Amino acid sequence: MFETLSLLIGTHAPWFVVAAVFICLIGACLVSDLKHSYSHLGRPYRYLWLIGIALTAGLSVWTTHFIAILGYRPDFVLGFDGPITLMSAVVAITAVGIPLALSVIRPGLIWRAGLGAIGGFGIGAMHQTGMLAITGCVVRTSAGTNIFALLMGAFFLSLSCLVQRTKLSKILSPLCFALAVSSTHFGALLGTYMFHTHAFASGADEHLLLTVFTGAGAAILFLGAIAVMAMARNLESKQKAHSIALSTALDNMSNGLIMIDRRNCLALFNKRFMEMNRLGRGDIWIGMSVDRLLDALHRSARWSPEHRQKAEQSLQRWLTLADGDTDEFIAGDGRVIEVNSRTTEVRSGVVVTFDDISREREAQKRIADLVYIDPLTKLGNRRALQRQMQEDFDPKKRFKLVLIDLDGFKSVNDTYGHHVGDQILFEAGQRIVVTSGVNGLVARLGGDELAVLVYGDFDQSMDVATRILAAVNDPFVVDNQMISIGCSIGICCSDDTIDVQHVMQQADIALYEAKRSGGAKICIYKPGMLEAVAERQRLSDDMRQAIDRGQLHLVYQPVYAFSRDCIIGYEALLRWQHPEKGPISPDIFIPLAEENGQIFEMGKWVLEEACREAASWPNDRYVAVNVSATQLRSPLLLAHLTGALAKSGLLPHRLEIELTETAMVTDRKMICGIFHSLRQLGITVALDDFGTGYSSLAHLKDFSFDRIKIDRSFVASAEADPQALAVLRAIAQIGKELKISILSEGVETDSQLALVRAVGCDTVQGYLIGRPDRLVAEEKRLTA
Repeated sequence: MFETLSLLIGTHAPWFVVAAVFICLIGACLVSDLKHSYSHLGRPYRYLWLIGIALTAGLSVWTTHFIAILGYRPDFVLGFDGPITLMSAVVAITAVGIPLALSVIRPGLIWRAGLGAIGGFGIGAMHQTGMLAITGCVVRTSAGTNIFALLMGAFFLSLSCLVQRTKLSKILSPLCFALAVSSTHFGALLGTYMFHTHAFASGADEHLLLTVFTGAGAAILFLGAIAVMAMARNLESKQKAHSIALSTALDNMSNGLIMIDRRNCLALFNKRFMEMNRLGRGDIWIGMSVDRLLDALHRSARWSPEHRQKAEQSLQRWLTLADGDTDEFIAGDGRVIEVNSRTTEVRSGVVVTFDDISREREAQKRIADLVYIDPLTKLGNRRALQRQMQEDFDPKKRFKLVLIDLDGFKSVNDTYGHHVGDQILFEAGQRIVVTSGVNGLVARLGGDELAVLVYGDFDQSMDVATRILAAVNDPFVVDNQMISIGCSIGICCSDDTIDVQHVMQQADIALYEAKRSGGAKICIYKPGMLEAVAERQRLSDDMRQAIDRGQLHLVYQPVYAFSRDCIIGYEALLRWQHPEKGPISPDIFIPLAEENGQIFEMGKWVLEEACREAASWPNDRYVAVNVSATQLRSPLLLAHLTGALAKSGLLPHRLEIELTETAMVTDRKMICGIFHSLRQLGITVALDDFGTGYSSLAHLKDFSFDRIKIDRSFVASAEADPQALAVLRAIAQIGKELKISILSEGVETDSQLALVRAVGCDTVQGYLIGRPDRLVAEEKRLTA
């Protein structure tokens, strides 16, 4: 083999060829390793590494050339010019080493190919410079052979740079480098001829040169080995630091993590994954199969066989999830686990992360519950009621909506404080829950209004409503105080409604009717109620403009005194002449005015108009004005009274305020204060419709009335009913004893007039005396 190689390269010393090729391969491997390790270095070391690449590549080419030249003609004693030889080394480092070093920092294919070709031409330049350094013989070269060798060197070195980023770069790159150097040197030697010009001499100089060049090659190997060892140590240190950082990062993750490689084995896991699955050391390890991993999880969590099968199916699904997709898994203990999987960049496996989101799901559930639960009573809220009704309404499930409003709840808050009111509201809700049973929904709609959905027929809803009414009427004990309230109830059936809002509207109307009729009642929606409410609303809207449009006016009914045998005063009565509906009864619009708050403005106008009219009357006649319970509770009443007197100039004793017994039972302490203020002003006070309201003799004892008006019902029936006559006489006697003037209302016949005179009444009022009129009529007939 060596003889054949010697003939090929024109030499008879094959061991020199072997040494040259060996040095070239070692240098090529060192250059390749230095180039691969460049990207793993920090910035300060990269510049030194580039210098090392240039020196190693250049000296490898230079040493290979001169060792091969020594074996080319062993029969000659060759000499070498020192400066030119040194120049050839500089050419090798500059023209070959520097382009190879630059190819590392220029990653583009064109750049790498171009710099490799330049380095190949540099090998040819170094060879020609080295040939010029030979002395002691005549050297002749072939131009064609040199060009061919130059092109071969450029091709192989360019190829070496191109393959340095491929998977086989560690083999192909140094091999191409060695082929580039060998093809350039030995190819050029095929066309080279040497003619000796001196006598044959000893080979001592040749051995010296071989020692020098071999030493240079050994120096290259030594320096390269040191560089590779330093590189290996550096990489090992970095890999260890990276491993520690990776292990620390994995163990401090809040999520569990595993990596399954392409062999379907466990390639990585972290501490959090073991904690989430209650695994101990040694339960799982790197390299175990997925089946054995599932077995370990099965043993640790004590899964059922069905759950183990479900987990296996889930894991296979997670390994095929698209990057970024998530899945949820319910663990054996009920925890909710969110799973995310991603394929690694090199497609070597799948990374699966596990996040325990049980707390988040529980928090979301609590938030959802808060949306449908009233925080005070812990009952459902309006939204929960509407949702339930909507669910029941779509399939037309039969139900009754029972609306409940607590009577007198505002006074509880005002008297005892809101904390007591909240406790009563909570306990009332619990009583309703117990009373209505489990077949239904109890909700708080807001304020003191609650609702119950009752499923079944009408009798069931009435039974529930009746029991609720009784339960709420029982006294509540809060902070050792017994507090009594009641409730009003409105009921609507879903059968005849078109939607949930229609159900709520009809139930509201029924509840409104229950409260309007005095409270503590159950009212069922009936056809026509909605229209009646709409009519009341239209009437209420018209009433707001009645004063400004001059639709309200006063009429006056005279009061006759037996002792003076004349008219002593008039009662002012309010009338409303509607432009479209005609006269509207006070029994209709006065309660409506009290509900919508118009009674205050209306009452002020009545006082001012009555006082203005009375100021023009002769003989000190007085005017009586009715004041409702709503007005009596208002702090504006005294201001309206004093304003009307001041504006009209009417003396206070000519103004009489008429109060009903109903107005007297609201707040005795407040009523006493108002009575005291009225007395200080000099205004007289009459008790109207005595005997028909909340009659109590305590009213006559506690309040100093100037007049008592006996209701017309007693006068109308006194002639035919002995009991009514007895009551009439008793009231007259009480008035005489208490020195209170007694007025009989509703006197319409002469016999009734004679009767009330006989029983001892002081004054009378009725159609016989005079009908209500807008103008004051003279009492000609009575004084004739």
